[in-house]
Amino acid sequence: MSDKKGIDRQIILILVFTVILVISALYYVEYREINDAYTLAGRVIDSSKDVDSYQFDIYSNISMLGESFMLMEGKGIVDYKNKEMSVSLLSMEDSMDLIVAEESAYSRNNNGLWDKQKLNQQMWDSYDQLTQTNLLLANSTELSMERTDFYLILTALPDNKTLLQEAEKAGLKLKGDERLTDYSIRYFIEKESYRVTAIESHTEFMMNVQGLVSPVAIHNRVEFYNYDNVDDVDVPVIAVQ
Repeated sequence: MSDKKGIDRQIILILVFTVILVISALYYVEYREINDAYTLAGRVIDSSKDVDSYQFDIYSNISMLGESFMLMEGKGIVDYKNKEMSVSLLSMEDSMDLIVAEESAYSRNNNGLWDKQKLNQQMWDSYDQLTQTNLLLANSTELSMERTDFYLILTALPDNKTLLQEAEKAGLKLKGDERLTDYSIRYFIEKESYRVTAIESHTEFMMNVQGLVSPVAIHNRVEFYNYDNVDDVDVPVIAVQ
């Protein structure tokens, strides 16, 4: 009888020890995922592969010579499942609308006539903000992270060439002699889904403005929402005139 009790105690101890190991392993995985910036970056990129659709709002402004100006603002819908997209952008000088549907791209400027052309991948990638997010994240050379009550915040430093390309996409025409002085990108990430809810980028560089080398700062913000729950994209009634 005493031998049986001894065996039972051994079994109980083994089970308890096993449970402790499992709990410790799960805690380690969770701790590593939350506190390792590079693991988090990989999770963000992986989670984006499961996205069927999303909406976004975008804002961009520039500060130079003591003044601040709106570079661009807009909104859009991206539907991977149906290969559809709708983007409206307003810059300092003009506006642009793009609709992608039925393997065609419809575009117009300043509310003019629609022009139709065959869709190409480069055009799609240029306006797909989630693709641009992954590109910047994949090209980041330094990563750090912090935790808040609601988000994980990942701060990244992409390479200079990628940043200059993004500045040009925001509407700033560069001449090639700019010198970056400060730059960073912050990703606000949902804790449970690892999906990006917003991106803020801040870029500062010295640039020739009206013959004077001056500091210039660009601030961009893209907000992501309605993941996998967007409205259908309507094809323009009159595509070509």
